Amino acid sequence: MRFVSLLSSRGRCCSSVSVAKMTVGLIGAILALAGGISVFAARSATGVHMIHIDDMTVHDPFILADAKSNTYFMYAGEDPTDDAALPGTHHKAGVVAYISKDLVSWECPKMVFEIPEGFWGDADSSPWAPEVHAFDGRYYLFTTFNAWKQIMEIREDRPSITKRASQILVGDAPEGPFKPFGNHPTPPPGEMTLDATFWEEDGQPYIVYCHEWIQTTEGSIKALRLKTDLSETVGHPTNLLNAREFAWTAGNIEYRGQKWPGWVTDGPFLYRLKSGTLALLWSSHTPAHLYAQTVAYSRSGKLAGPWTHPAEPLLWDDRGHGMLFRAFDGRLLLVLHRYFHRPKTRVQIYEMEDAGDSIKIKGQILGTK
Repeated sequence: MRFVSLLSSRGRCCSSVSVAKMTVGLIGAILALAGGISVFAARSATGVHMIHIDDMTVHDPFILADAKSNTYFMYAGEDPTDDAALPGTHHKAGVVAYISKDLVSWECPKMVFEIPEGFWGDADSSPWAPEVHAFDGRYYLFTTFNAWKQIMEIREDRPSITKRASQILVGDAPEGPFKPFGNHPTPPPGEMTLDATFWEEDGQPYIVYCHEWIQTTEGSIKALRLKTDLSETVGHPTNLLNAREFAWTAGNIEYRGQKWPGWVTDGPFLYRLKSGTLALLWSSHTPAHLYAQTVAYSRSGKLAGPWTHPAEPLLWDDRGHGMLFRAFDGRLLLVLHRYFHRPKTRVQIYEMEDAGDSIKIKGQILGTK
């Protein structure tokens, strides 16, 4: 049997005290089912609190398969208003990492970055879509911050354009600690951006990110060169694609209680296929207001494209913001979230096939259906 994890409303592990309180009412049932196991049903044999992948409510999941430690790290935003702060933190928002050896059981998260005093992003607002990339001997955290009260622009035909932007931070290990290069976003000032990711082409590092539909109406994905240490950008961004180009994307989006004209781009992630074709995963909303995972292909193998799309997304039915990684047994896996809105949000993992000029789904292997 799989023991039920004892979780808070967000689906992350509680403190030892909280787990003890929650377990008291379950002792009888646990003893009857398991023949006298420890009160802490969510603990591993080593005493570390664990969570099963079926119970994880991580939005925009990203998994780093770290070859140095033979360990998987899944990153998530942490919002202290949802539940008690993690031990050693100061009731501020930040980024956490779940740790696993098998992709099934995950250690309860540890904080890898906590928003410091005086930071431009709100200290009580969870960062969005954190991901960590190993590059040139160091680890780089790409994530998005919000400063909800800072209005960059007001237009009659658009929602309030608040300060939202991606930023790169650096550390020496997958679990951090990570530090920002400066107290400012990485993409150009004035752009409302999100969901940045990393790519290297011909030795040149890039930040690839979404320009938010809230500001532009037509959400887009852009690429921008970085210095070799990823500390600053170089030159001007290049547009890769616009969401409005595709018939299946919704043109009417609900945002903060009101519907607005707009086409969404979310969650870009790049992967080189064995043929040399470059795959760009990204997500958007359908006319039925459900999230979808799609993929574009650059047969040239370059960011400059041209980019082509299948007629339909890779996955429908409220799934998206996926990324690809190689498991330590060699399988190509896709991780994404099912159900856009909490508390239904869950993590799903699919086995994939690199078909040379495209990626194909072999089937779901982990996570609730």
